[in-house]
Amino acid sequence: MPQDKDKDKDKDKSLPILPVRDTVLFPHAVLPLTVGRESSVQLINSLGEDKTIVVVAQREARVDSPQPSDLYSVGSLAVVHKVVKMPNQSLFVFAEGLERVRLVEFTQLTPFMNARVETVPESIPPKDRTVSKP
Repeated sequence: MPQDKDKDKDKDKSLPILPVRDTVLFPHAVLPLTVGRESSVQLINSLGEDKTIVVVAQREARVDSPQPSDLYSVGSLAVVHKVVKMPNQSLFVFAEGLERVRLVEFTQLTPFMNARVETVPESIPPKDRTVSKP
């Protein structure tokens, strides 16, 4: 039973949202991301021991200061493995996708976005699509 309490606690937890342009991070994939926006750099620099973020694609790559309506509603829960500071003040971030999540409610917009998320279950193919041997 204590495990259920942990799940409920996670559901109420707000996570930082990293908007990305022209990129989708899938679960179980590791992706190098260039982080250059001031708000995104602050987000990465604010991470403490818990390096969990949510990576979400922007609908329009040209938007420089994305708002919640500029983001897709599904992204990837991710863990940041490594951050490299670049000479031009941007960051090179290696993030690993953990699972698909849906943005439920934004809890903070500045200096970077935070939101509560819920896990999107992996789809399971229907039984009638499996091939049976005669």
